[in-house]
Amino acid sequence: MVWDEFNSSHIQKHSVTTEEVESICSKKVTAWSTYSNRYLIIERTIKGRLLTIVLVQKSKNTFYVVTARDTSRKERGWIKND
Repeated sequence: MVWDEFNSSHIQKHSVTTEEVESICSKKVTAWSTYSNRYLIIERTIKGRLLTIVLVQKSKNTFYVVTARDTSRKERGWIKND
């Protein structure tokens, strides 16, 4: 993951930590391709918090975190067993 002052402070506004994002992204997850080469991940943290993470690919194995926040009610409908 690529972190800078902007994205780390942005996710803090959503009460999300870089550690939560790193933990989710370090395991095998399902990602949906969205507009502008972005990827959307909806996954639970170790503590059970359901997060939506938006990433943009910078290189083969490098992703920039655009945002991370609690998953909306609408997005909950996109995943199984929730």
